[in-house]
Amino acid sequence: MIENRNFKTLSHISLLSAAFCTSYSSASEPEISGVKKSISVKEQQDSKYATRRNFLEEVIVTATKREKSLRDIPASISAFSGDSLEQQGILSINDVLEQTPGVTANSARPGDQRIVMRGISTSAAPTSVVPQPVGIFIGDTALNEPYAASITPDLSAFDLAAVEVLKGPQGTLFGGAALSGVLRYRLNEAVPHEWQASYFAQNISLEEGDSGLTQGFMINIPVFGSDGNLGLRLTYIDREYPGFTDDVRRGQEASDVNGSKGKQYRLGATWTPGDNTSVKLTYLAQDYQADNDIFIADNTVGPRETRSSFIKWPNEHRIALYNLEVQHEWESVRLVSSSSRTEKERKNIIDGYFSLFGTPSNAAPDGLAIPFLTNQKSSSFQQELRLQSQADDKFEWLVGVYYLDSPIDYFLSLTLQATDQIPLLDSLGLRDRNSNGVDCSLSLLCAQTNANAQEKAVFFDTTWYPTASLELSLGGRYYQTGVDGGYTGEGIVAQGVSLLNLVATGEYTLDNTAEISEEGMNPKVSVTYRFTDEHSVYALVNKGFRFGGIQTVPEDELQNVPGTYKSDTIMNYEIGMRTRWLDNTLEFDLTAFHIDFDNPLVVLKNALAINYYDNVGSAESDGIEVNLRWQLPVPGFLFSLSGGTVDAHTLEDFVAGNDFVPAGKPLPGSAEYQYAASLAFSNSPQSWLNVSGHVTYSYVGKSYNDLVDEDTVNDYGTYSAGMQMRLTQFTGRPSLGVNVLNITNETTPVGIVKPAINGDNVYILNAPRAVSARLSLEF
Repeated sequence: MIENRNFKTLSHISLLSAAFCTSYSSASEPEISGVKKSISVKEQQDSKYATRRNFLEEVIVTATKREKSLRDIPASISAFSGDSLEQQGILSINDVLEQTPGVTANSARPGDQRIVMRGISTSAAPTSVVPQPVGIFIGDTALNEPYAASITPDLSAFDLAAVEVLKGPQGTLFGGAALSGVLRYRLNEAVPHEWQASYFAQNISLEEGDSGLTQGFMINIPVFGSDGNLGLRLTYIDREYPGFTDDVRRGQEASDVNGSKGKQYRLGATWTPGDNTSVKLTYLAQDYQADNDIFIADNTVGPRETRSSFIKWPNEHRIALYNLEVQHEWESVRLVSSSSRTEKERKNIIDGYFSLFGTPSNAAPDGLAIPFLTNQKSSSFQQELRLQSQADDKFEWLVGVYYLDSPIDYFLSLTLQATDQIPLLDSLGLRDRNSNGVDCSLSLLCAQTNANAQEKAVFFDTTWYPTASLELSLGGRYYQTGVDGGYTGEGIVAQGVSLLNLVATGEYTLDNTAEISEEGMNPKVSVTYRFTDEHSVYALVNKGFRFGGIQTVPEDELQNVPGTYKSDTIMNYEIGMRTRWLDNTLEFDLTAFHIDFDNPLVVLKNALAINYYDNVGSAESDGIEVNLRWQLPVPGFLFSLSGGTVDAHTLEDFVAGNDFVPAGKPLPGSAEYQYAASLAFSNSPQSWLNVSGHVTYSYVGKSYNDLVDEDTVNDYGTYSAGMQMRLTQFTGRPSLGVNVLNITNETTPVGIVKPAINGDNVYILNAPRAVSARLSLEF
């Protein structure tokens, strides 16, 4: 592992940490009688390739459910355009988040990810099913479940409008899905009046790993011609994920076993039946398949290999989103209805032996394998109806109602491989017809959870401009949440726990069902004062919450495993400064925050190393975020430097299972320091050959793996660089780009699995060096 200790030390002293926030041009569109009309591809290209600007462009976001300059919003937001992410060869949303102040993310494999914003974390484990503290949104639709976490979407940057990262609680506008922040994808919309098309092919090669080809195309169809009012947009992406983990267990040796593949489909339609009405339909689907998706390594510094599993780890999942948005505008008011349905399915098997006993010896028989199967299905229906003012110099307002209904079906089983080899298993009727494995009565544990979560809410957001310099905002969300259902258990462990509970409490049950209902108010208050158009300060107080729920493993009084857990909430206190200097060529922003975290929901492990959840009193988080962007005097060069520091820890003693944890323990996944620096270059876009490039360094500081142990993860820095050449005067504007991520192949754990009984740790490592070459065309 290559260490950059001098650079780290200097950076810790000189600047706090964070992210290169790549600006993107406003997606604002010309208005026709109040209804926005999508800009044509020619207009987009003319804007992208016309003249090189000698000032920093304004960034427009829709994070507040209306288009607004990022720097005019009293909150900490980072934004990245899809174009810039493509040019940088970004392969995963993790590569974006590690450049973002106050945000860390750990990923085990596509679909398994944990995101931590401002230190508000309950688990650093990427595979944890505790509800995400960060909301994952596509447009206005939440993709994370309120009751139990499932697959995390990781959309390709191709034909993506933008990614917005909102730090701090967003409960007023985004509800129970946004305890500590929001990661929001914005898709490009269909254009009703022009043909558009684009294509890309990207080859990716991993250090000591395999290579894979990803390609995709987009076509936009004006159904009724250039003067029509209906547009269709189809995007298709076929992706190969190259493998990089070697299975070195004797008798099953193989290289790069975790190679996988997936597809993404996006279909959009925009219809403008009248000057003041628009109807938009969005369909998105993403699937993923891997024959052996093993993601662990037996040591911390490589090589990326393991002998810790007796069996393969098949993994497959699917996400689907359907959204219908209808807008109608009057002279001063807009009515918006957004109706969404989401669907998720996942089936996954890992070998649970290593999580109990560590790495087995090469002489150990395969019958010791402990297949751990999870089969999860979830869906949601979301309806939002809001009425909001159009642009006003004095007063802006928004009111709305929201409804969520989200059922989940979650099944897990833990069996001994040896029992599957018992003679006469079929003739005795002890084989499960659904999984073709051992019947649940002979398993260690079978748990079936069926639950339904609901949220009903009324919300508002207002802004008053009493003077040209002063801005006052007030918002709130009154909500009611409920979870109904629970868990039914079978197997040796479930029966054993029930017998122990019978001795302790006099009650014997294999079921754990309950109904939980809560209500509350999420306020938001902010004050902004502008000294000039270039210099302002703001203060913000806002609140966020996350659903409570019902345990997905047996309640166990002897191990202090509760049957239910409560909602947790955070109150955020924030002040910020936004400044521009040197004729709008330099921006310097500073944000400081304090967060009170009540009833934190944390992930713990029972005796079988299966996760369960509990509330642990209270915690707090304090931090600073700094961001600087400078359009250098040298034409075409942009320098960015940013950073942040977070101190997040518990405030009360608590018992985690049978372990005592004192107050002051850092929250898992919370990096103390984080920073990034980037230098980007582009020659004149009017040149027949446009050349652009970038060099970036990102550092993610040390954080704790969980609340109980002292094991730490992260504490590593990576260099990335890339160059792109585009022939601007040729048909299709062909572009060729080469990017290298993690140039020095820095290798370090981002997650640790400590055996519950005995044995050596196994590790989840960061992504290896990746070299990509990309060809793209656009028409």
